[in-house]
Amino acid sequence: MNRKCMKINLNCHINFNLMKIALINAPYYNKNFMENIGFVEHYLRILPPLGLMYVASIIKNSGHECILIDAVAEGLSKRKVLKILKKYNPQLVGFSLIVPVRSEIFEWAGYIKEKLKVKIIFGGYATLYYPEEIVSNDFIDYVIIGSATNSLPKLIEAIDNDGEIENIEGIAFKKEGKIIVNFPKKFEDINSLPFPDRRSVNHRLYYSIISKNTPYSIMITSSGCIYKCDFCPMGKFPYIERDASKVVEEMEECHKMGIKEIDIFDDNFLFNRERVKKICEEIIKKGIKIEWTCRARVDYVDYETLKLMKKAGCKAIFYGIETGNEEIMKREHKGISKDMVRNAIEITKKAGIKTMGFFIIGHERESKESIKETIEFALELPLDYAQFFHMVVKPGTKLYEEVKKKIGFDYFRENLKANISKKIPITWNNLKEKEIKKWITRAYFSFYMRKGYIANLFNIVKIFLRKIFIKIKYSRRLWDRIKPDPGLIDCATH
Repeated sequence: MNRKCMKINLNCHINFNLMKIALINAPYYNKNFMENIGFVEHYLRILPPLGLMYVASIIKNSGHECILIDAVAEGLSKRKVLKILKKYNPQLVGFSLIVPVRSEIFEWAGYIKEKLKVKIIFGGYATLYYPEEIVSNDFIDYVIIGSATNSLPKLIEAIDNDGEIENIEGIAFKKEGKIIVNFPKKFEDINSLPFPDRRSVNHRLYYSIISKNTPYSIMITSSGCIYKCDFCPMGKFPYIERDASKVVEEMEECHKMGIKEIDIFDDNFLFNRERVKKICEEIIKKGIKIEWTCRARVDYVDYETLKLMKKAGCKAIFYGIETGNEEIMKREHKGISKDMVRNAIEITKKAGIKTMGFFIIGHERESKESIKETIEFALELPLDYAQFFHMVVKPGTKLYEEVKKKIGFDYFRENLKANISKKIPITWNNLKEKEIKKWITRAYFSFYMRKGYIANLFNIVKIFLRKIFIKIKYSRRLWDRIKPDPGLIDCATH
């Protein structure tokens, strides 16, 4: 085994048990679980694999070597990634599974396992619900359940030293033909996470539907949600927010790296407006010149906070409006009204911040009439941009619990066990799949193909074309740039 020297604070520490780990952001496409229509899903955004970037930091902070291969952004095939892995020669390969269904990620993991005979680890949101079903696949050796902060370093250490793993919390594995699942006993504080390893990816390759600046990245400043919307699983998790100082420190680090735009992916960035004010004041005080966007509920905005956000670099807010039908808003426990929406959009525009509205087509008990209401409401509002999503049921939601009762089995469990592959049946309304897609397409045309909005549509097209040019310019063979972390220096080889 190569012996490397870890340089930490100018002191040299010999790590004789350094492991090489590769993380792969593989295509996650499954046509049965797309919230966006095809063109939007495939061409109008490529986001950094934030979860894997956090994992890369956790691995490196544990004294091991790690590379992150973003096959989605780099446009790499399984065979090209295999060439990279053969050159890098990792002992472990990790994948992230967000949606708990069989997708291309499973094909990739099986392919890598067959060709390299390497240990495969799965993590990601889906493992919180179905760790047993995921690890039951022959090509998957271990599953990290939830946060990897504590469990992954312990698992790596045990694998590296042929140690016992039975008592490690937050993992699932197979032993002597049996599946063992050790659920974590508590949710980890988001403040215990290191900053994501942004140097492991090329941020010039990423963009959102309205981003104009490159390099572009994303971040989170909180986790969980206090609300219990029927269709959203985030209300199952406790709301935990990061310290304002840590948020600003990470933004400052991004600024120093040359990142020019950040999209904050919190479900409701404005939940604690006092914290938001502290963040904005520190950004202004430190002179961090970076544009950013965020998501928020319409009932958490006020004009004074919005003006401060604008001054601190906020260029757009994405509001989860979901529907134009008041009855659906009440029934799904959204906790807002159309008047609240109107007020939020009005004062956001007044503060000089652009707005995007998120709408869902295909709600529980949705009808053609309620869909028309939603489209008309989107047209009434002075939004700059709008996105229209297909309702997709997710585990951990009230809606999915009702679906399970109607179909008589757990769809996701059976899908992960490869017992079923067809799309989950729509039981929550009387609309057909093709109808919903047609309504979404109609909503997009109605919103953007009108006087005063065609320019915004052209802006989106321009962003897309510019990003394609950037991708062609900056994509390069990953296997030509594989090298140890700059902090790792060869001491000796055996």
